[in-house]
Amino acid sequence: MAIDEVTDELYGLAPGEFVRRRTELAREARASGDRELAREITALRRPTQVGWAINQWVRTDPDGVAALLDLAAELLAAQRRSSADRLRALADRRQDLIAECVGAIRRGALQQQVMLSDNAIREVGQSLRAAVADDEVAEMLRRGRLVTATEYSGFGPAGVFVVPDTVEEPDVEEPAVDEPGGDPPSPSAADTGRRLHRARRAVAEAEDAERSAASALAERDDEVARARAHADELSENLDRLRAELERRHAELRFAVRQVDTAEEQRRMASDVLDGARDHLTEARDELARTEADR
Repeated sequence: MAIDEVTDELYGLAPGEFVRRRTELAREARASGDRELAREITALRRPTQVGWAINQWVRTDPDGVAALLDLAAELLAAQRRSSADRLRALADRRQDLIAECVGAIRRGALQQQVMLSDNAIREVGQSLRAAVADDEVAEMLRRGRLVTATEYSGFGPAGVFVVPDTVEEPDVEEPAVDEPGGDPPSPSAADTGRRLHRARRAVAEAEDAERSAASALAERDDEVARARAHADELSENLDRLRAELERRHAELRFAVRQVDTAEEQRRMASDVLDGARDHLTEARDELARTEADR
């Protein structure tokens, strides 16, 4: 089991399955003795709804992804040639293509019973524009491993930070110490034995410290895994609550429209009733006059 294989599996899952499966895979890696892999698996972040929706699209619509990335390459080539006309044409094409891709992503999410909010749709579009402009974002999109929405600022690759080069200390020669004549006397066997004993004791103490540190690190790894799983569960609950709130808002808007319609129909019925009453009054008056004339 390699980290790339695990990553591809996790980012292809439905939103509610990510945390459970990540915990299972980390536990399997830890049980097999590969704590480094377990740490890498635990460090994988659960994608947001936007990241998940784009990752699913990447897996189900390779032609759409290829068209988007091909457009990114054409834009880069046009920029290098400083071809203004070509850039304008590609910019118009980019707008249309991104709109098509956003629609495909929204429909793909709906097929999995997930309705993206208006804000999520906007973030999907921003992320696709970032992928067109930024090679690193494009690579994450191509592999279907976006974690969250991203946005291109226009000031260099998005999400890139620089790690400073390690500064090497210059070699400093130790000043020579003049010995007061002749070679120093050879150490005695007793001195050598004492140094050897101290060295062995230092090694044993260092090994004990290393084992203690490794054990403490393993415990911290487990704590991190539990804390991350809890945080992801809370995030999932929050997503569900937001989706429920969105549905309730839609129901409220529909109910308000029903109230408006019902009130309008009531006004119309009231007008009809008033007319009927007027007609009834006239009919009664006419009946009274007719009876009086008999």
